[in-house]
Amino acid sequence: MRFWQTIVASGLILSAGLGLLVMAGGARGLAAPRLQAQLVVQDFPLPPGMGVDPERVADFMAAKLQQRLEDDVAIRLMLSDDAVQKVRDIVLPRLMNVVAVQAMMSEIPELDALLGLGSFRQTVSGEVYSREPAADVALTVPGALLAAVDGTVAEIVTTSTGMTALELGQMAAGERHHVVIWLDESAAVPDLRRSILLGAADGRRGRILLGGDGGWFGADLEVLRWGRWIVGSLLVAVLAFGLASVLVPVLLARQMRRRQPDADANLPS
Repeated sequence: MRFWQTIVASGLILSAGLGLLVMAGGARGLAAPRLQAQLVVQDFPLPPGMGVDPERVADFMAAKLQQRLEDDVAIRLMLSDDAVQKVRDIVLPRLMNVVAVQAMMSEIPELDALLGLGSFRQTVSGEVYSREPAADVALTVPGALLAAVDGTVAEIVTTSTGMTALELGQMAAGERHHVVIWLDESAAVPDLRRSILLGAADGRRGRILLGGDGGWFGADLEVLRWGRWIVGSLLVAVLAFGLASVLVPVLLARQMRRRQPDADANLPS
């Protein structure tokens, strides 16, 4: 078997084998770094009109208080008509305005999340894994508004470069964290994977495996099962052809060597 034929056959075997490993989902562990995040991005659609409008809340609360002020007999007995009018025209509008209501709602984490609900456009969720101890682990995600780590709400910080990040802190060897991050419309970039970064102290960079990001070559394989079978069958055929290209000449050569002594023995002396 010639040298170039061996090179071609080996290339076919290696490429087809790796392709089948990728199709089977076993290639993610190949050359895996010490720090890795396996994430999935999904759209976060909301029903029309979903969310909390601070102005509407302020107007509703002011109207309710004015109604209570007029209906409460004890207040009307204790305050003069002029005082009641001043409370209605001066005090309530200053206490129940949009700025004051929004500030009060922002101080309550649950209500603050509802205020930003209308800004949610996508979610990124998955696991962050470290094979070795790592310090100051952080996941940088553009347009992050809210995050949860292992089911607990976590703080989103802004880096010196203006990027939003989720700090995971110290991670032990083999430790995993399940993260969910809600993103705004600024995260709708053509290639989100390049914008998400994972790192730790001492300049350690982690690997990002992001699924669900549409628009990539071969994305239809995710939804067309028959397409996966076609690609898999072609890879199996290429692998079989490569193996045959290597094994058949070897077997023929062995048979020729076995027949050579018999042929030499039948030659006339």
